[in-house]
Amino acid sequence: MTADRSNLFPVDTRLVLETLVEKVHDLVVDRMSEEPPEEILPVLDSKEQLVVTTKYPAVDRGLRRAGYLTRVIEVEIFEPAQSIADWIPKKLEERFAKTEDWSEAIVSICTEIARAEPLEKADPDDEDAWSWRVPGPGGHVRHYLSRRAIGDELQKDPEQGPVDNPADLKRPWVYGFFVRACEEALPAEASPDPD
Repeated sequence: MTADRSNLFPVDTRLVLETLVEKVHDLVVDRMSEEPPEEILPVLDSKEQLVVTTKYPAVDRGLRRAGYLTRVIEVEIFEPAQSIADWIPKKLEERFAKTEDWSEAIVSICTEIARAEPLEKADPDDEDAWSWRVPGPGGHVRHYLSRRAIGDELQKDPEQGPVDNPADLKRPWVYGFFVRACEEALPAEASPDPD
């Protein structure tokens, strides 16, 4: 049986993406003054090197928070995003078995993912495109959201450069996004250790 498509009309995918990206971006910007929960701050602000070529840690910090808040907002406004990525709990358990510390497990996983995630818009079939493996609006939307956040951070203070390659700044955004995705998947008995 063929579905009746007479009441459907073509849409401009680019326009949909732009509208969606702008909506989520605006919600993230509105929340940037809020601090994430105190227990996750040591993980979010971990000094782990993500190969970001800027001399200004405020850029890195702002992008980590923007990525983190993006995932928070996705869960609030997109029903599919309310599901935990099914691969994260197992990855957390495996890493915890090695580190015996939930915070270290999250930092390790998120650093690994941030280093692997393509800096350009990734194909969903790319095995390094972790942003496609979390329920929600998908890797392309997340790529454009990271770009919007990078633009905002670089415009806050024109004296904060130099940045060799602004695309590198996607890494701290991805890191923050996956800190939240891992936080969602922690077992009930676990919580990041603030020490």
